[in-house]
Amino acid sequence: MGLVSLVSGIAAIPFVGALSALQWLATRTPTVLDLTVERTASLYEREQLRLAIREAGRDPRVAGILLRLREAPAGWGSSQDLRDVISEVRAKGTRVYAFVESAGNAVTAIAAACDRVFVVPTGEIGLVGVGAELTFFGAALGRLGVVPDFEAAGAYKSFGEPFTRSFPSAANQEATRELVSDLQAQLVDAIGVGRGLTVEQTQDLFARAPLSATQALAGGLVDELAYEDELEDKLSGHLGKKIKLRSFASYAWRVRWLARLRGLAATGPKIAVVHLEGAIAMEASARGMSARAVVPILRALREDDDVVAVVLHVDSPGGSALASDLMWREVDLLNRKKVVLAAFADVSASGGVYLAAPAREIFVRPGTLTGSIGVFGGKLVVAEGLRQVGVYNHPVLGSPNAAVFSAARPFTDDQRVRFRESLQRFYDGFVTRVAEGRKKPVDVVEPHCRGRVWTGRAALSRGLVDHTSGLDGAIARAAELAGKRGWRRSDVLGRRDPPFSRLLRGLTGRLVPGAALRWKERLFPAALEVLLSHQGEPMMLLPEEVDVG
Repeated sequence: MGLVSLVSGIAAIPFVGALSALQWLATRTPTVLDLTVERTASLYEREQLRLAIREAGRDPRVAGILLRLREAPAGWGSSQDLRDVISEVRAKGTRVYAFVESAGNAVTAIAAACDRVFVVPTGEIGLVGVGAELTFFGAALGRLGVVPDFEAAGAYKSFGEPFTRSFPSAANQEATRELVSDLQAQLVDAIGVGRGLTVEQTQDLFARAPLSATQALAGGLVDELAYEDELEDKLSGHLGKKIKLRSFASYAWRVRWLARLRGLAATGPKIAVVHLEGAIAMEASARGMSARAVVPILRALREDDDVVAVVLHVDSPGGSALASDLMWREVDLLNRKKVVLAAFADVSASGGVYLAAPAREIFVRPGTLTGSIGVFGGKLVVAEGLRQVGVYNHPVLGSPNAAVFSAARPFTDDQRVRFRESLQRFYDGFVTRVAEGRKKPVDVVEPHCRGRVWTGRAALSRGLVDHTSGLDGAIARAAELAGKRGWRRSDVLGRRDPPFSRLLRGLTGRLVPGAALRWKERLFPAALEVLLSHQGEPMMLLPEEVDVG
């Protein structure tokens, strides 16, 4: 079973899951849990998986865990989370094995954290290194008669560049080059430490990639060549006893429902973990979070006397400045009454940083993409394109600015001046919010803003965040600051999808190849969807993403 369906699938068949759990309780044969790791879109599901792996490491009946690594679970932060929980499980004496058919950067890094790595004899290890491919549509839009009319506050705020240019600006190139260099260094370190290789040996493997299975074996990246049907015998040999491979899904079902039962019986203070993911908009959508949904959740937590602390678990490229500000206000009010911390996952940039600014401390992963503290906005002017197909527009205005955000014409000179002033006001407010949250003077924080994107560890060195220990560190710190013992964790979803939407997403994931879905996300990302639905508004969005590969 894939990672995407790990939680939802077992929840949909509780009887079968319960039966599997009973079989598990009755087993006497040493067990190796068998988990297929694939890409998933849900922050909450990734966290549930991580917790289940941790629980397996504490279970004396679990002799080992086999990870069939097909893809990284999501971005850089999620891959680092998985590597850390693997290390934690191994430290408790549970063996972790990796099986790969082919592997890219992130899968190789995850496998390097395991005790032993098996690869199919005909497999390829594509350890080619980190890169960012910037795509520009300016010339194409011009041919279609579409004129992007964007403005930005922040020299590095480059979200609008793909629509207005055919090549990146010098600032964009500088920021992207440093970002890629930092992520590449983290990747080299992860593989070198995990596989016991020097930096020179690791870099040599990158230089020769892609590698055949035999080359990867000779280079120390993997330990054995094996087909899938040979795994159980090989694992039995390594563990020195006959073992039984069992589905991780049934085990995760057991862990999840036991946790729920404990939660029903538990009393005392709660630490709420609020999972906030997706592009930020005012209204609800299937691909992001909305102020309409999140604001009431934060208000309810403020009034809940059982909740002593809140951790905002954020995975967002940003979005609407207004929606971000409304959520910021509720976080600020919540923080005045209770302990509020933030933990950034794969990405928390622009509006994701803004809404979390009041948090007392911010936790990230070293590979988290964050920052992008800047503002941009504008509109796509389509008048010429419409004229090419015989559609004409004739305005009748009761005021000179009645059509200021019309897609039929660009800004006038006066309108552009006022729009730039509006963006600058939002930018100044954004920087002030961040500086107040970090308890630093504005002139100390501002040079690290300007729309610049940082990795988590680069943001730490610049004082924009406080720790690189991720969600676990944030929860432990929340309990410490709240001064509470015997607390219980309560997970809260910041997005409420109707059951039909969840079903449709699940079917789409099964019927449409994953590669096709990722190309759709590249060409029409959720952030662009938010932009088009908020034309003319100030926006706080990450300019680009860097794929883990």
